Amino acid sequence: MNYAGMILTEPSLSLLKQAPLLNALEPEQFKALLNTATVYDLAEGEFLFQQGQRLEQIFICTEGFIKLFRLTPNGDEKIVEIISVGNSFAEAVLFLGGQQYPVHAVALKAAQVVGINAAQYQQTLRASVDVCFNLMGLMSKRMHWLLTEVDRLTLHNATFRLLTWLLEAPTHSADTILLDVPKHVLASRLSIKPETLSRILKRLSEQQLIRVEEQMIELLDRAALQTMVALEA
Repeated sequence: MNYAGMILTEPSLSLLKQAPLLNALEPEQFKALLNTATVYDLAEGEFLFQQGQRLEQIFICTEGFIKLFRLTPNGDEKIVEIISVGNSFAEAVLFLGGQQYPVHAVALKAAQVVGINAAQYQQTLRASVDVCFNLMGLMSKRMHWLLTEVDRLTLHNATFRLLTWLLEAPTHSADTILLDVPKHVLASRLSIKPETLSRILKRLSEQQLIRVEEQMIELLDRAALQTMVALEA
C-alpha cells in the first residue's frame, strides 16, 4: 500500500495497525499519520539515531531488530533494550516532554523501521480520549515488565537471569530457541559478561539440560530448568 510516496507491504501495514501506539486510532487518524511517516530501511550496523539527537519521530519496528544502547563513561556499551518486530520505541521520551533521544539506536541486522511524526502524534492524542486510555494500559504493562526486569537484574544471579530468559524465550520448534542476536548482545541485555554467559551455557550443557549449537539452544529438560529457577526465586 502506498502512503505519500512510501510503499508498505501488507505484513508491515498489519504490524502497524496492531501496534499499541496505533491500534486504537480511527481509520482517518491512522491514515493521516502514515501519510507523513517515513520508512527507514537500515543495513546491519546502521544508526537510526544517536544519543542527544533532537526527537522528531517515534518509531515502530517492522523488520529485523533495533538495539538501543548507551555508552558508559569508560566507553563500554550498555544495551538498554532490543526492539523486535511489532514493537515501538522513543514514545516514552515524547510523553515525558523530552526533546532529545537518550540512547543510540542501531540495526542489529538488516531492519525496517517506520518513523511517525512526533508532534502530529501528540496532537492526535490530545484529540482522542480513547487512544489516551489505551496508551495508559500499555504503559502500565510496560512499567510492570520493567519492574520485573529490575528485580531480575538486581536480586538474582547470572544463572537465574539466563534460565528465566531461556524458559520465556519463544521457541522455533518444540523446545528449540533460535538466537536472533549474537551471544554477546544477549549477555549485555541480561547484564552478564560474555565469558560468564559462555561458562553458564557450557555448565548447563555438561549437565545435559540444554544443547547449544551455534545460534541454536535446545532445552533438553525444561522441568529441571524450571525447578532450578524456583529454587533461586
